[in-house]
Amino acid sequence: MKTISSQDELNSQLSSAGSRLVVVDFFATWCGPCKTLAPILEGLERKHTTTIFAKIDVDKAQDCARQYNVSAMPTILFFKNRSEVGRVVGSNVGKIQSLIKTYEDGTAFSGAGQTLDGSRKTARNNSSSTSSGFRKTHIDNTPYHVRLWTAVGHLSSGILNFCARCLQSLAFVAGSAKTGLIGDSMSSPKEVKTVEGPGGNCQIQVRMLDGSSIRGDFAPDHTLERVREFVQANMDARGIKAPGFALMTNFPKTVYKDENLQQTLDEAKLTPRAQLIVIA
Repeated sequence: MKTISSQDELNSQLSSAGSRLVVVDFFATWCGPCKTLAPILEGLERKHTTTIFAKIDVDKAQDCARQYNVSAMPTILFFKNRSEVGRVVGSNVGKIQSLIKTYEDGTAFSGAGQTLDGSRKTARNNSSSTSSGFRKTHIDNTPYHVRLWTAVGHLSSGILNFCARCLQSLAFVAGSAKTGLIGDSMSSPKEVKTVEGPGGNCQIQVRMLDGSSIRGDFAPDHTLERVREFVQANMDARGIKAPGFALMTNFPKTVYKDENLQQTLDEAKLTPRAQLIVIA
């Protein structure tokens, strides 16, 4: 897979691709799921010879990550005629394969899209053949506000269905707890410990190794050592074992080692709020 290191290089790749599908993997070297997905994408590249595959290290090409609002890794973006036509967040191989199959032949993308240079393009769909054997090409002339409200309606319906399933699940859990099918650990969850710093209101959100998130309130003069103790307490409460773990920020990538732990949050520029990631 071709490695892209800047936004200019990506623009050049998308321009030279023409109408071919371009699949771009936004990854990080410290990301476990990215390492698992990499050989799968290489296999798809060998199978789909008409599709262009590329990868971007978000720590080395932060301008690309910001341009496309990539905040989680891996994120796979799909481009057609220089326009983004789809994305997959996470290592959902089935969805990646489905999008490749959908857009590879060049007939699936329809409607107005935003190109990299800011212009608007309208793709066309081929209709059924006429009696003379020629194919007619139609442009979707549906007013924009009609298409917008149709999309909003589909989205609202999906959200309502999701909420209904959530309520059903909650009702099942509540009923099971009441009848004793679920133990006390389910009906009485452990509280997540938080730390509140005196005289300040600095919010630190931490993504744990199991994918969950915790948040603590600290004062700007609290040290990173205090934050690490807060994370350790929550890891102990959840039964997470990771001796020697470290904390890091994503953009820009900064790993806080033992020699950095005496820095205050203010000195580390983590005020008034920041997001940290636990790495093993």
